[in-house]
Amino acid sequence: MKKRRKKSHYHTGKYTSTKTGAEISYRSGWELEYCKWLDENPNVKTYLYEGVVIAYVNNVRSRDLSRYYPDFFVEYVDGRKELIEIKPQRKVEQKKVQKKAEAARRWCQEHEASYVILTEIELKLLGVM
Repeated sequence: MKKRRKKSHYHTGKYTSTKTGAEISYRSGWELEYCKWLDENPNVKTYLYEGVVIAYVNNVRSRDLSRYYPDFFVEYVDGRKELIEIKPQRKVEQKKVQKKAEAARRWCQEHEASYVILTEIELKLLGVM
């Protein structure tokens, strides 16, 4: 008997950035739209998709380390740097998301950057969706 694959509800694919020339294997339609927005934004100097790796403690008792790949690292023309995570509003308060966010904020302090979680609310305000 042939096993049926579970159909993913995420919009995945490949996108080539007009700004960086990098091929991006996005994992959601929101990430794709944000890539396009970054490419069109004259204030964005460059960006990486999942180009930063941050170690964090996933389980305090066992001290199990995991790796977190924030969605974007953005450098602006004015010199600002941001780590961006795109996440549905309903998931922002999840324990695992908060552990990753805490590790990302520490990483940002060490690298003179800021950490931002963009939900559908912020993406709409930016005109991304």
